[in-house]
Amino acid sequence: MNLAAILKRPGHANVLENTFKITERNSTIGTELYAGFITFLAMSYILAVNPAILGDIPGMDRGAVFTATAIAAGIATLIMGLFGNYPVMLAPGMSMNGFFKGVLFSGSVALLWHEALFGIFLSGIIYLIFSMTKIRKTMIESIPEDLKLAITVSLGLFIAFLGLKNAGIIVSNPIILVSMGQVTDPQVMIAYISIFIALGCMVRDIKLATFISFMASILLTIAADMFLGTQYAPLPDQIMAMPPSMGDSFGAIFNFSFFTPEKLFDLLFIIIIFFIVDFFDGLSTIVGVGRDAGIINKDGKVPNARGALVADAGGTVIGTVLGTTSITAFSESGIASSQGAKTGLAAVIAAALFFASLFFFPVFSMFSTAIVAPAMIVVGIYMVGRLGDIKWEKKESRIAAFFTIMFTILSFSPANGMAMGFISYAFAMVVAGKGREVHPIIYGLSAIFITYLVMM
Repeated sequence: MNLAAILKRPGHANVLENTFKITERNSTIGTELYAGFITFLAMSYILAVNPAILGDIPGMDRGAVFTATAIAAGIATLIMGLFGNYPVMLAPGMSMNGFFKGVLFSGSVALLWHEALFGIFLSGIIYLIFSMTKIRKTMIESIPEDLKLAITVSLGLFIAFLGLKNAGIIVSNPIILVSMGQVTDPQVMIAYISIFIALGCMVRDIKLATFISFMASILLTIAADMFLGTQYAPLPDQIMAMPPSMGDSFGAIFNFSFFTPEKLFDLLFIIIIFFIVDFFDGLSTIVGVGRDAGIINKDGKVPNARGALVADAGGTVIGTVLGTTSITAFSESGIASSQGAKTGLAAVIAAALFFASLFFFPVFSMFSTAIVAPAMIVVGIYMVGRLGDIKWEKKESRIAAFFTIMFTILSFSPANGMAMGFISYAFAMVVAGKGREVHPIIYGLSAIFITYLVMM
């Protein structure tokens, strides 16, 4: 007897109905189970991508990151399903792990990896407090929509650029800064093919584009190893094993020395950046999936918004303690709603699969940053789609968006991009005689960002 049949038994069905309101939301147990399974497959690449990205950072163990990723994603998604009752799945955010690695490698901050994770932990605590109070509404309304969109786009371009670099498609050039990599390199060729496979999926509205790109990269890499003699992805000796120990990564965020003034400023900006991006990215995904699933009506009110946001914020707090970056609502959750999911049961199923994946580290450990690079680029393509929603006819928005995006990419620092975006927006609004329309929070953040740029 299959799982769906077991859950449809009278006793089980009543518990599920009372918990998830399946009938009330015009769904079925079978639909929720299938949607949860398909969505997990679509976002399972994070179990390879996150360890591959963060595992390159000195001090961060790849196996520990894998375990932290699976457990944090499972717990956060389970909370979302049980208490938020949304078909929304959560895991370490793709843009945030790339940004985290980028700022540490580029020297943009003077923090060690566990100190930077402590900053993300504090941002999660603030997010959690805001989610449980009416402050969340003030925060949502204080930052202009165009500035939020510009931040999202800039992070998308940043993570895509990092993916292009990891794949060898873009390489450094001492004369013109960067240039195209060698197309005939098997690794570069694999990346190109995987990306164009994903592009074909996107054009045909196949919502598994990121997952398909990831799988294409894996299969092509294995084929290259077999027929060309490369060693890009050595096959593991076993498929299943006990989960890797988190070792020193667990609770490492609390093992920091005294913060110098320089580190305090860096810590503050880690908190601000991760809070803003995590808060608004999570909210937009929850609202988007809620609308697709019919949970959110035309009046725009978000049922049980507190529970959904608490799950999002709580996931970040849990994730950082375990040893990974921000946990956020994944846009792939839209696949669940497109398959008819309307309740948190789909999320509970995905959470169970995340926990089960803990025993398959040997398989996920074979993936390098080059293999997962096409998936990063595809995520960037999705995120840059928000570019068209910016009101370019408004000079203030155009200036702020330009500075946010350009400084993020050219200085290889989302922190610098966000700083210039807030400062230029406040300046443009004041010069335009619209200073009173700017929320005091924007002026406060702008002042902090100016101090940050001076201190750099």
